Amino acid sequence: MLVGAAIGSNPITALLVAVVLFALGRVIINRVAFAEAYPWLVKLMTISLVLHLLAAPAQILVTQHFYHGISDWTRYTHQGALLAPDFRHFNFTLSGANVRQIVNDGSVSIATGIVMAFVGANDLATFLVFSWLSFIGAILFFRAFSLTFRGADPHRYALLVFFFPSLIFWTADASKEAIMTIALAMVAYGTAKILARQKGGFVLLIPGAVLAFYIRPNELVLVLTAFVVALVVPTANVRQNYGGVRRVISVIFCAVLLTVSFNLTQHYLVRKGSISGQLATTSKNNSLAGSGGIPYSTSPATYPRDVYEVLFNPLPVNFHGFGELVAAGENTLLLGLLFLSLRQLRIIPRAAFARPYVMMCLIYTAGFMYAFAALGNLGLIERERSMLLPFLLVLLGIPRSPKHTRHPYDWELRRRARLQRRQAIEAARTRRRPTRPAPTSP
Repeated sequence: MLVGAAIGSNPITALLVAVVLFALGRVIINRVAFAEAYPWLVKLMTISLVLHLLAAPAQILVTQHFYHGISDWTRYTHQGALLAPDFRHFNFTLSGANVRQIVNDGSVSIATGIVMAFVGANDLATFLVFSWLSFIGAILFFRAFSLTFRGADPHRYALLVFFFPSLIFWTADASKEAIMTIALAMVAYGTAKILARQKGGFVLLIPGAVLAFYIRPNELVLVLTAFVVALVVPTANVRQNYGGVRRVISVIFCAVLLTVSFNLTQHYLVRKGSISGQLATTSKNNSLAGSGGIPYSTSPATYPRDVYEVLFNPLPVNFHGFGELVAAGENTLLLGLLFLSLRQLRIIPRAAFARPYVMMCLIYTAGFMYAFAALGNLGLIERERSMLLPFLLVLLGIPRSPKHTRHPYDWELRRRARLQRRQAIEAARTRRRPTRPAPTSP
């Protein structure tokens, strides 16, 4: 146990921080709603912002009353409180805080220390800042989706990404999930800009990738792999926008970034095999500690079981305890959402080849479920899955193309072209067909 740093949740400080964050959030909300030209976004995002801020004290209450004060964030806040006084005086030393390595856990403690340098050693105020950052991440995910399906209605995805329970609750504390949300959101929006041939994509992608590497480099490798695949696969948008030298340079750059990320991941996490193999080792250790017990195999034949473990386990028929009951409720919600998204699931292959960002989300989702099922611990999987949901929800939120949109899907353009050709041929046959004279009465 770390000592030497008094941490509390002074309500006056926390309230002032909440007011400032809400005001800043409202400014961003108004600018985003204006840029997207959707007035309904103002109310929707404001409600989501309030829920994110309320989730911060909920994290503390749940940890204290249901988990007896045992949580990863207790270590991060104690280490952050020890680092904050030095950071406040621009002395960025890690001595005295027991931070052993920067990559992974150490980065969360450092980020917590930076936040506490401004708000003080205050759990609630610190959580409010992290929760607010995760809300900004949700906005970036939404903008990536809106840019990808420009001209179509993004209402469905907006409701999902701004209000899905895990995306609000598990990112409302000093945690890897909160930081990875903003990091992956920057990567997602940056890649969406690059794939849509808009400026500013790499300005978001590079810092987001650096931040993600220091927190969870394995997830960064997955998302960059998916991005490279989306660039390489000859989707319609890539053929149109990325030809010749520009496409080659983009692929080479992303491949180099992916290679560097993978090699650094191997170095810092001391992996002896693949990502899934290392996660399988973690699963074994968890099982030995009594917290796992979920079977896992690297064989592709067991992939359907991986999908079940990541997305649907537990369900209301097999939960144990209050925590799993809450998880079962959300898993049931996700299962119901899948049944309500059969149309979206049916057109995913065509949408993936029409919109390369969808291809990226599809590859990332498939790889995530294969790799992270190896955690073997329902609690860990539930938290980690919050980093999958923004990409998975893209697949479930593919909008219906409006009838008179300027940006219809490519297969709709081909369908319209075939229909117009048939109509033209039929009209030509009708014009060439001789007309019979009207019969005369005797």
